[in-house]
Amino acid sequence: MLTLSQATSETRAILKWGGVVILLLFFAVVLFRLGSYFKDKFFPTPPPPPTVTFGKLPAIVFPNNSSDKNFSYSLDTVSGTLPLFPDRLKVYKMVSNPPDLLALQKAKSKVGAVGFTSNELPVSNQVYQWNDNGPLNRTITMNIFSSDFSLSSSFISDPIVQSAGNLPDPNGAINVAQTFLSTMDSLPDDIDNSKTQTFLFSINNNTLTSATSISNAQVIEVDLFQKDVDKLPIFYPKAVNSTMTLLIVAGQDQPQVAQINYYHQSISKNNSTYPVKTAQEAFNELKQGKGYIASYFGTSDYISIKNISLGYYIGDKKQDYLMPIAVFEGNDGFFAYVPLLNDEWINK
Repeated sequence: MLTLSQATSETRAILKWGGVVILLLFFAVVLFRLGSYFKDKFFPTPPPPPTVTFGKLPAIVFPNNSSDKNFSYSLDTVSGTLPLFPDRLKVYKMVSNPPDLLALQKAKSKVGAVGFTSNELPVSNQVYQWNDNGPLNRTITMNIFSSDFSLSSSFISDPIVQSAGNLPDPNGAINVAQTFLSTMDSLPDDIDNSKTQTFLFSINNNTLTSATSISNAQVIEVDLFQKDVDKLPIFYPKAVNSTMTLLIVAGQDQPQVAQINYYHQSISKNNSTYPVKTAQEAFNELKQGKGYIASYFGTSDYISIKNISLGYYIGDKKQDYLMPIAVFEGNDGFFAYVPLLNDEWINK
């Protein structure tokens, strides 16, 4: 029979060796975690390669440069260095607009809601035009499949417009613009209201010139911008302007919309990652004249680059993919874009 002293001795032995085993297991776990930490720090597992699901993509088609100067560049960022770009970025498919048998009827409903009730005039099998014989002789031209449209008028010579009697302030102009598009059922749900910009103009010799304040303005331009994609802003051909612009002027009884250039493409959620150039490679291409000059108001051919960032580009012509760009900002309103996808994934 096991005596009390034997039982006590065996219990102590069990506790002793159990403690040793637990301690060894603890140190084993600590060593394993330390090993994993140092392995990931000094020998990290490379990420999987970009998915490149869409295969080779068409090159971004930019319009003509806003300046034909041969620029030379210097780097003058806050850090004095180029930023570190990720090794890949997402490319998104754009939403397509398939033919619709009811497209013309829908377009007539849109334009009719804002006063264009005349018979449509065909410009092509996709584009139609409507006239409004009101005071400004407005004309609206719409692609019935994409719903992109332009509105023109004779506002610039109209005495009521020039008097600016009931021209709203910038916030009021934004409300007029949004109400007009909502009435047409053409206010997209991807607009970021916090990005909306307004610009003041006066009319001199039938030409729009920048106004210094609302007190001497006769026209207010409203520019709408789409929401960021993956926390990156969308840039348009004119840099600080969008492809959705409306001119607001005074009217007989209330403010009115006098001119619109509206081009909008919706972005799908279908995306794929693609390898991209480094900031140095993008800067080299800019210096080689391979970038698109979106804006420049100066006279010198010397540009000091103040900021470099990432963005996506949407032009004023149909594109099948939303693709990333490097954005270079410099003195005198200089903006330039460089396509970022590695050349091997672009169809030449």
